[in-house]
Amino acid sequence: MNAAGHLCSLLFELSSNERMNVLSHIQRKKLKLSQISKELDMTVTETSRHLERLNKARLIQKEADGTYCLTSFGQLTLSLLPGLDFVTRNMDYFLEHDIFCIPYEFIGRIGELAEGGLGACALRNIDEVGMMLREAQEYIWILSDQILTGAGPIVGERVKSGVELRVILPDDLVPPPGYKLLPSSARVQRKVLAKVEVVIIMTEKVATLCLPNLRGKTDYTGFGGGDPRFHKFVKDLYLHYWDKARPRPITA
Repeated sequence: MNAAGHLCSLLFELSSNERMNVLSHIQRKKLKLSQISKELDMTVTETSRHLERLNKARLIQKEADGTYCLTSFGQLTLSLLPGLDFVTRNMDYFLEHDIFCIPYEFIGRIGELAEGGLGACALRNIDEVGMMLREAQEYIWILSDQILTGAGPIVGERVKSGVELRVILPDDLVPPPGYKLLPSSARVQRKVLAKVEVVIIMTEKVATLCLPNLRGKTDYTGFGGGDPRFHKFVKDLYLHYWDKARPRPITA
């Protein structure tokens, strides 16, 4: 069997709700056939058939004491499924937005975004953004294709209270007439990129990530939340852009 055949065979085994439930239960703890049958409310015959298929696919193995557990291959396979599950659940979004504008290594970690809620509208709902920024105690990091003028007063207040501010903007962006940027300091750092495609607004507690649509325009609809894995993904992505950006004061 060639590589494509192996993959198709594996996907076929994983396409069964019953077998996925079996794998999920075994992943949590080793179980005997009778225990699996009882917990999943399946007949012993049906349970045995699913276990046989999963064993043949080398996703599980039977221990000497009669319990079933995941093989190392099974553990690895299940660890890769959250990413596919995430993009499947948000299919409509990814059909209209460009995930490939972010570095490839982050696409491989896409499952970490699974706990972020879709529908976060970073700039359209300034009230939610304002609440998020007001609660910042350590830092506010912004990556945007425009200056968040509406959030300026809140950010200024938080900086006065000791919060660190990092901002990345396009290098050709000109502040609106009359808008005064916070002066650069140890707590206020600004950098620029030739092109900003992704929008990130985050604090030490919560993060928002918005991708451009397929026309290359930012519609500011994306994912947001405070789940640790989601937050770490967005933070790592921001730091990637921060390292790529160059310092340059932006003057009106």
